[in-house]
Amino acid sequence: MKQIISRFSQLACFMWLCFGIAAGAFAAEAAGIVETGMVMNLEGSMTAKGTDGTLRGLKVFSKVLHGDTLFTGKDSYARVKFSDGGQISLRPASQFRIDDYRFDEKQPEKDSAGFSLLKGGFRALSGLIGKRGDPDSYAIKTPVATMGIRGTHFGVLLCRGDCDDHPPRADGIPLEDGVHLDVMEGAIIVKNAAGSQLLNAGQFGFVAHISAPPVVVPAEHGMVVHIPAKISLDKVKGGSDGNNVCPTPDAKSNGAKSKAAQ
Repeated sequence: MKQIISRFSQLACFMWLCFGIAAGAFAAEAAGIVETGMVMNLEGSMTAKGTDGTLRGLKVFSKVLHGDTLFTGKDSYARVKFSDGGQISLRPASQFRIDDYRFDEKQPEKDSAGFSLLKGGFRALSGLIGKRGDPDSYAIKTPVATMGIRGTHFGVLLCRGDCDDHPPRADGIPLEDGVHLDVMEGAIIVKNAAGSQLLNAGQFGFVAHISAPPVVVPAEHGMVVHIPAKISLDKVKGGSDGNNVCPTPDAKSNGAKSKAAQ
């Protein structure tokens, strides 16, 4: 009986989250504001800078808008869930911009998701965009390369003289400046003016600078972009402490992978 109640609670929680994002996006679009997603977990602080330059503090259940640049504070982690089901989990002191985001459940041919990592790092879980229509409709840019996806779970870390406090590579060598990548599931295509490289599940990649081609890094030299497993848990409204959580559909597997990656 307890298992049935638990499963029902999890299902109700998931349905509430999906309905909240979809309903909020519809109302916002009608008002001329394009909402792309919602902050589902936040440990620490996060700020959004809108296209008009206005800054606003974000918290759990805050809406994320088209054109926003997201800033996570020092020692802060955050996860944003987008309306297509995709997710971005940001590391501390990161800057991440939503350049272009269009999702209509009934019009996959109009799908578009364009993001830019300006500083720091993240882990991504792709949603429906890039899976159900044009595979090139999803892209994440960095100052040295652009990543496209084929349905995947991957991590990206941008180092520009600011990764001294980050754990070293698997072989113990400190991280070099450039973009470090790891792929847990699916595949990503990394491109810049110097070339392109396909990275499959279990592979690691590196791009030193914009004039250097992306390369595959041996596993013994690889680096996994770490996000605490608890960031995969959606906080839920209600409860006296305000900290109730329910697992996302991928939380169990993400938690296991996060532990394996530590």
